[in-house]
Amino acid sequence: MDQCTINELFSNITVNNDQAAFEAFYNHFFVKMLRFSFSLTRSKEVAEEITNDVFMHCWQKRQSLAHIKNPQVYLFVVAKNRAIDHMRKQAASRHIIFAEEDKLEIAFNSDPEQLMISAEMIRKMEYTIQQLPPKCKMVFMMIKQHGMKYKEVASLMNLSVKTVENQLAIAMKRLTTAVNFTLETTKKTVK
Repeated sequence: MDQCTINELFSNITVNNDQAAFEAFYNHFFVKMLRFSFSLTRSKEVAEEITNDVFMHCWQKRQSLAHIKNPQVYLFVVAKNRAIDHMRKQAASRHIIFAEEDKLEIAFNSDPEQLMISAEMIRKMEYTIQQLPPKCKMVFMMIKQHGMKYKEVASLMNLSVKTVENQLAIAMKRLTTAVNFTLETTKKTVK
C-alpha cells in the first residue's frame, strides 16, 4: 500500500468515520505495529495490548486526527509512547520479567542467493541484532524491518537524519562482520 492510499484511508477514517477504511488501515498496519511494540517490550502479551490500544486510540480520537500528515509515523510514535509508559510502570513496581523464550522474529527479504544462507548464519545475525545498542537496534529495525524512511525515523526518535544514517551504518557494519565471520568459519571447516 503506497503513501497516497494510506493517507486516503486515514482521511476517510478521520473525516468520514469510515469503518471499512479503518478495518483496511488496521489490517495493513497491525503486524508492523505488533512487531515494533514487541521489539520495545519483549513481551507478546504487552505488545498485543499496546498495538490494540494504539488502534483503539486512533478510532476514538479520529475526528481530532485529521491534521496528521503521515499516519504511519503517528502510529509508531503512539506505540513508542505507550511502550515507554508501560516500561516506566514496570520499573516503578520492580517486577520486570524478561522471558528467554521470547524471540524477536526478523523478516528478511529473500532472493535465491539469500535462501542458501544457513540457519547458523541467521542465528548469528539475530544474535548480532539483539546485541546492538538500543538506539542503533531501533534505527535498524524501523528502517530494515518496518520499511520506514530515514527522515521518518529521525522525526520519531528526535534525531538528525545524519545520526540515523550513522546508527544504521554501525548496525550494518556489525552485521556484515558477523556474517563474514560465519562465512570464514564455514569455509575453514569445509576444507
